[in-house]
Amino acid sequence: MADIDQRVVRIPVPVRLIREMDAVVIEGIGGYATRAEFIVDAIQERILELTIASSEEVGATPVPDEITETKYADAGGELAATTPSIEGDAMSVSTTMLECPEDGFVIDVRADRSRPESMPLFGLHNRDYPSLWALTRLAEMTSEQPIPIEDYYSGVLTQAWSFGELLLAAERRTGRKCTAIFPTNPDKRKAAEMGFRMFAVGDYRVAADDAITTGGPLFEWRVAGLTGSGKEPFIGITAAGWRLLGRLGALSVEEPHSRTAAAAFLEHLAEDAPADRAAFAQILQAVGVDGATRQEVLRHVARAWPEWTKNEVSTNAAGYIARAREWGLMQPKQTKSRYHLAAFGLEQLDLSNDGVQS
Repeated sequence: MADIDQRVVRIPVPVRLIREMDAVVIEGIGGYATRAEFIVDAIQERILELTIASSEEVGATPVPDEITETKYADAGGELAATTPSIEGDAMSVSTTMLECPEDGFVIDVRADRSRPESMPLFGLHNRDYPSLWALTRLAEMTSEQPIPIEDYYSGVLTQAWSFGELLLAAERRTGRKCTAIFPTNPDKRKAAEMGFRMFAVGDYRVAADDAITTGGPLFEWRVAGLTGSGKEPFIGITAAGWRLLGRLGALSVEEPHSRTAAAAFLEHLAEDAPADRAAFAQILQAVGVDGATRQEVLRHVARAWPEWTKNEVSTNAAGYIARAREWGLMQPKQTKSRYHLAAFGLEQLDLSNDGVQS
């Protein structure tokens, strides 16, 4: 993955940052073996962030999952959190549990104008909880009828700021990261909102012939649909979306999510979002039974998607690794600079190798 043409560049760096970087490399966090790997990857991520932000006005790259301080203990094949939880904090786990109507208005598949790109999700979508939270807000807003999509964006962003403030307060008290994707930086309000809109919800483009192309999780997962005529469609939940919400149970921001919820989510992807499910399968195969280093994972991903640039390979692999940890497929921390699958991930790997998607 290294560039063939290289040049030595001398840049003064604060001693404090050098020591923090060395600590990350020595501890094997993120799979970096040398300072050079760490610095090159940081530069690539920053370039990607700035070039996307200038053209699409998206938010900043979320903090990498590897730097969280969450530790886990194996408990009968399940992963149980042993570091500070948000339980008992200003915002308890129960406050973050997904709640929505049991059913409501359904976007008929024949009337759905959305046309998902059928691609793996971009790596800046590095958690699924924010998207499922946004879906429950959509369920509340459209329980009786679909609403103009821009009204939904406006409403869900207002709620996301408030929810993000509560998550940020809990994060500061516990040291456990739980604000990923949610807007929390009022100094960069527009960028934060566009980041949440694109990577937690999804966006749409209306062509001259009124055809609509959609991207992002809610559309890629086929849980939200668009209807109506004209340039501003109406948004609502599909039958598949209502089924998924009904199967997830009391999902909260706590990670990893329950095995029951994880199985339901992966089954939904297998049926309604095969490209996203296939990307999970590739990450599981990249790590494998024996584990894998960061560079081994990147090489596997580059072979699976040769059309991706090096930056896209790095960003997208990081996104799927973080999501795999969220659903209990992968161990939350590396061991000796290697990623390892959790028990549930090994089960899913076996099913994938047998040609069965779950």
